[in-house]
Amino acid sequence: MAITKKLLKLSLFILAIMSSVIYPQYQRNTYKILGITVEGSKTADPNTIIASSGLKVGDDITIPGDQTNNAIQNLWKFGIFEDVQILTEKKIDNGIFLKIIVKEYPRLEKFVIRGNDELSESDINKVITIVRGQTLKPQEVQQIITKIYDLYVDEGHLNASIKPLYFNFFEADTSDDEITITWQNRDDPDDFYETTYDLEKAVSINSVERIKRRTLVVLDIDEGEEVKVRSIVFNGNRAFDDDDLISEFEETKIKKWWKFWSSGNFKKEDYEKDKTLLTKFYQKNGYRDFVILKDSIYYTNDKKDLHIVIDVYEGPQYKVRNLVWEGNTVYDDNVLSARLDFRKGDIFDYEKFNTNLHYNEKQTDVSSLYQDNGYLGFNLQAKEVKVAEDSVDIIITVNEGNRFKIGKVDIQGNDKTKDKVIRRELYTIPGNYFSRALILRSLQQLANLQYFNAEELYKSGFDYRPANDSTVNLIYKVQEKSSDYLNASVGYSGAFGFSGAIGFTLTNFSITEPFQMGGGQILNFNWQFGVGNFYRTFTLGFTEPWLMDTPTSVGFDLYDTRQRYVYDMRQSGISFRVGRRLTWPDDYFYIQGGFKFQYNNIIDGAGIYPEGLTRQYTLSTVLSRTDIDNPIFPSRGSKFALNLELSGGPILPGNVDYYKVELNTDWYKSLFNTNRIVLYNGMRLGYIHNLGDYRNINPFDFYYMGGSGMIIATVPLRGYEDRSLGVVSSGGNIIGSRVMFKNTLELRAALALEPIPIYFLAFAEAGNVYFDIKQANLFDLKRSVGVGARILINPIGLIGFDYGYGFDRRSVDGKDPQWIFHFQFGQGL
Repeated sequence: MAITKKLLKLSLFILAIMSSVIYPQYQRNTYKILGITVEGSKTADPNTIIASSGLKVGDDITIPGDQTNNAIQNLWKFGIFEDVQILTEKKIDNGIFLKIIVKEYPRLEKFVIRGNDELSESDINKVITIVRGQTLKPQEVQQIITKIYDLYVDEGHLNASIKPLYFNFFEADTSDDEITITWQNRDDPDDFYETTYDLEKAVSINSVERIKRRTLVVLDIDEGEEVKVRSIVFNGNRAFDDDDLISEFEETKIKKWWKFWSSGNFKKEDYEKDKTLLTKFYQKNGYRDFVILKDSIYYTNDKKDLHIVIDVYEGPQYKVRNLVWEGNTVYDDNVLSARLDFRKGDIFDYEKFNTNLHYNEKQTDVSSLYQDNGYLGFNLQAKEVKVAEDSVDIIITVNEGNRFKIGKVDIQGNDKTKDKVIRRELYTIPGNYFSRALILRSLQQLANLQYFNAEELYKSGFDYRPANDSTVNLIYKVQEKSSDYLNASVGYSGAFGFSGAIGFTLTNFSITEPFQMGGGQILNFNWQFGVGNFYRTFTLGFTEPWLMDTPTSVGFDLYDTRQRYVYDMRQSGISFRVGRRLTWPDDYFYIQGGFKFQYNNIIDGAGIYPEGLTRQYTLSTVLSRTDIDNPIFPSRGSKFALNLELSGGPILPGNVDYYKVELNTDWYKSLFNTNRIVLYNGMRLGYIHNLGDYRNINPFDFYYMGGSGMIIATVPLRGYEDRSLGVVSSGGNIIGSRVMFKNTLELRAALALEPIPIYFLAFAEAGNVYFDIKQANLFDLKRSVGVGARILINPIGLIGFDYGYGFDRRSVDGKDPQWIFHFQFGQGL
């Protein structure tokens, strides 16, 4: 007990001694601020620094205390200092003089890029976010370096390094009109860099002084050797060999000397996407348990070659055993299973299962079945139950919900086009049941009008808002664009020289309000001419596509034509047409009938056609079907047209007698899941047969082929001169033919669709004309290939070119094949 008391007394004694020592160090004293000075500021004004600190001469300050800490925090907020200190400069009795010491971040004069070859300076400057005069913070400079390195990684330069070098002002040399600044590397006194400025345009005396206080940053780039993928090895794969799996990678490819089209670069982002594609590939083939266990990369050849190793677990290949539907009352199991398209024993294709359950391209999925019949709130849950080593039962629970009818249909964004012009194209009628398919069809109809931005229509042109538990209101949102054309065109060929046309086409005209427009009618005027007055054509036409608000079109054309090439002839006439949209076989079909009266005057028949006057009465019928998503740049769908024409004969007056049959088909298919890369195939077949003397037939009604198609009554065939195909008369002139056939294959890639469509194309086509049916041989075709480009500029029209090579030119005009340039202006092929 006595020992314990002694220890306690000793502890209290030691604590008292320590307190007496420590206390004076933390004694708080209050002073009056007698003065404040600033040290270290280069660009910041000292008075501004003092004012921003919150400290004032005459104020009382406790040291140590919160006032100095707050002052330091206030100055940090400026973001221009890398160090701030507040020190006691002098004490006088109860007064104190303070010194604020700051160290400013350097300010940028400019970034200089050095050592770049693979990347342009403009590409690098795009990721530099610090501008002249801004502070240079180390973390921000490092962020820029990281972004530049990422650019090099995208180019396959994984070994690239970027080092920032900081240069301070050294000296200035001024001449009459410029000043040269020499900068010195702050870490290497022997390293200098010069910049030159125009004194008159850019630099005043004051700004020179500012430049002297700034820092020049040189980004010294060592691009290193380009890294190439040399091998991809899989471990654990048994169902598919390495080559099968490598082929599923879209971007990450092995560099081989013979694969000139493949760069072999490694991009981390693309590699991650390719691994996702690998997983989808296995799931598509029934391996639902597939997983990538791990993957790694390693380098060889001084980090020039990259190798990828991927360990996978495939698991068993699953097949469908039972398909169970629960909760469905509207459609029975067989109907739903047919939509899902899986049968017992089928490989469980996970991708097919999801698309056929939800939404596939053909809209034959289960969800479309319900949503096309009013079940707006329809949803389902699918569960896969493993029932054996390699089998699954699929249980799908359906929540059908209420069936909705359409309430109001509103239209937004149409400032020019009248509501009724839009509404008559819609298939969603108030009172009918909600249908997703009819909404998509309505959007397609609006896009085909060409009055609206088609991309925006498909992207965000529709919305719906339930009014109650059984009614939904629809909203169509349109973005109008110019759809009228000046229709000015010009073309050139070696045989005919320049040709062209001027005129206009108003596609959204209103005859009752001609200056307001928006009525959906078409008014067009065209004057087509040829060099040296070889030919000219005047045309005036009008079309009402919806007569009395029904899908019935009526229209007429007045025209007058004069041609003075080979033969001299004039034609004048008028044509009337009436058409109707059909409902069978489906409502994409359209039928049109026409009547034409034409006055022909052959002034000089060149020994081919008899001279004199003829009168021509013609009846025509066109049966067509059009189902495309975009009239300017179709990416899916097809067009079909069968044209039958009868002139004279046993039922019509006049002295021109023939019948003509023409068949045109166009087919479009988008590639790579984008509407900007499209495969197009077009076919044209024509036949004309005289019912009397074939020489009485108008020369323009026969078939001519070759060139760009700018010459009147000529079927284009690129890679050959205009009108160069066909039978040659004794006088060396091409005689019109009775049979025509042509097939075109194009790969189109759109650089932009809105607001200005621009696309490139590569084509292969073959065609020919034959004097009569006996000589027709659809295997005797003249072939060509080439490339081209198109741009649509309103109101001018389509501008473009083609560069074609005709393989069979020697058999056409006796000349060797060569590349021929075809200019397009105002028309497309």
